Amino acid sequence: MKKSLLLFCILCNFSLPAQNLNDLFANCLISDTESNIARANPIHIIEIDEENNRIKTNYQNLQNLLVQATEKQSWFITQSEEASTIVEIKNVDANSGWITLGETYAGVFNMDEGETLEFFNPFINYKIIHNKPLFKEYPTYIKDERINYIQAGGIIERSKNDYVLLTPVIFGAHKTRAIYYATSTDMENWTFQVQKLLDTSQIPFAKKEGNVFSTGNPLELKNGTYLVLLGVEQPNGKYTSAYMILNKKLEIVQAPQEIKIPDWHGENQNSFPLAITKHKGLYRILFHRRSKRFIESEIHEITTKNILKAFNQNKGIHSSKIIQKAKNETGYVRGKADDATYIAFNSKLYILLGSEELPSEYLTSFNREYGLLSLENNEWIHDKRSPLIVNPMTIYNKYPEYEWTSDHLGGFISPIFQDNYLYLFLTFGTDNPDYLLSGIKIKTD
Repeated sequence: MKKSLLLFCILCNFSLPAQNLNDLFANCLISDTESNIARANPIHIIEIDEENNRIKTNYQNLQNLLVQATEKQSWFITQSEEASTIVEIKNVDANSGWITLGETYAGVFNMDEGETLEFFNPFINYKIIHNKPLFKEYPTYIKDERINYIQAGGIIERSKNDYVLLTPVIFGAHKTRAIYYATSTDMENWTFQVQKLLDTSQIPFAKKEGNVFSTGNPLELKNGTYLVLLGVEQPNGKYTSAYMILNKKLEIVQAPQEIKIPDWHGENQNSFPLAITKHKGLYRILFHRRSKRFIESEIHEITTKNILKAFNQNKGIHSSKIIQKAKNETGYVRGKADDATYIAFNSKLYILLGSEELPSEYLTSFNREYGLLSLENNEWIHDKRSPLIVNPMTIYNKYPEYEWTSDHLGGFISPIFQDNYLYLFLTFGTDNPDYLLSGIKIKTD
């Protein structure tokens, strides 16, 4: 009777919905025996069985390698910078510790004792929508102008089954960038609308043939309009922070204007906003500080109780803190930090942070990956398993359908919860074009 009751309790716990956003994610990239961020205890080979093509490592939690991916994709062992060596795992015996290897799909696996490695399977956390780019007909030209790529720029839920995804479009080799949009009724099937919402010719303080892009999900205001954060290229090539307001018809009801907080506008600085939210009566805004070499960058957070007074008059700032100063960090957060978004889940607030590990020999080097932070007692605390969202990289050697995802990841993630999924719209990268807009979904129940 006691055993039956215990089994019932265990099954009930498995069926309960996640209480924390952290619970939605598994450890998809395992590079350290204790903390991916600390990088203090790398995983290394401790025993070899060449005849049976298997190894043992110092990693103790082998049950993590038994977690099934969304479509039963394999776990892999990776070595060398950006996973240039990738070996399929055929079997894991959590009791004996033996890991049986399959085919080597890229590079040469160094099987010697003491060699370090990583375990990797991105698909235990997400499924790519349709396993393809977001649009059935992916545009390469708009009105005879060649598109370099399209990115996510924030999602609006106008009403039930009516979704808008703002889509900054890059023309040429980053020559100009303008804001367009896509629409959907179900979050999974999207239509790109060839209708420009904004370009720099409409912004007095912008470079006339330059870049403007939206970031973060627009903030719905009390009158049913939407505040949209903007990064605007200035005539000197540096960026400044701005915003505009749209109505539900996507008409501009307040023209773009600079955010008047001194550290975040003007010709003598180089920055743009990343995300905005309201949590427990307090508005929170993330800003990205760019460096001359685009690395060792900073992410700051400002809070206020009156967003328009703060933006228009530099009044009512509640706090201003650095969330990440990359050159002082470790692990995947010590490289180029240039993307972050807020996610609210079960009354708690989180930041999904995109960064790169430069330079390093880990899978995350030179490739933007995303980790999770949670707000605890007004402090942002890293999930030590991070990064938790990693693109498939060289996995296309086994799964050719993912070849278009093989390079970059990210470029302003746009999140929304719908129908028991967390949807994240983002870009995967190849070289032609640079990025392809796509979406991933993560089950929440």
